[in-house]
Amino acid sequence: MSQEIDHTLVDKAGQSIRKGRISPALRTAIILIVEQGLTLKDAASRTGYKPESLAKAMCKPHVRAARADVKRAWWNSKTERAYVDLAELATSAASEDVRLKAIKEVIAIDREAQRAMPEQARQLVQIVTQNLTMHAVPPTERSAGVIEAQPFQPLSLPPSNLVEVGWGESDDDDA
Repeated sequence: MSQEIDHTLVDKAGQSIRKGRISPALRTAIILIVEQGLTLKDAASRTGYKPESLAKAMCKPHVRAARADVKRAWWNSKTERAYVDLAELATSAASEDVRLKAIKEVIAIDREAQRAMPEQARQLVQIVTQNLTMHAVPPTERSAGVIEAQPFQPLSLPPSNLVEVGWGESDDDDA
């Protein structure tokens, strides 16, 4: 559910504007207004603003953009939580009618998501092998798909006291 956010601010005429500073108190006031539904007067009293100052600040373009971002994030979190609640109803509601309706809704959401997905969107797995020799098997007898290979077995190295290594055992040391 990621959406691209355009961080360039423009005025009504389409001219680019300077991005202003948002203090922590102003950000808190915006969050209180959006998430808790407080009025400007109540949010101002909680954050130490005068109601008139907060009203003027809320009219500035960069503050409106920040409020829109907070609102978008809040609605996205509510939407995601609603999907979780719907899935919970579909699996564990006490009423069969509620479970049936929730399951139908989940199926409808899935179909809508599949319809929105382009036809070309596929997951592709590419397996790259080195030194693959399949010339012994005719192409008509080759298996389709992924074939599991034997587990890797490390080569056993010859002991270091072999004659080939140059350190043969001598009987003189044993005496």
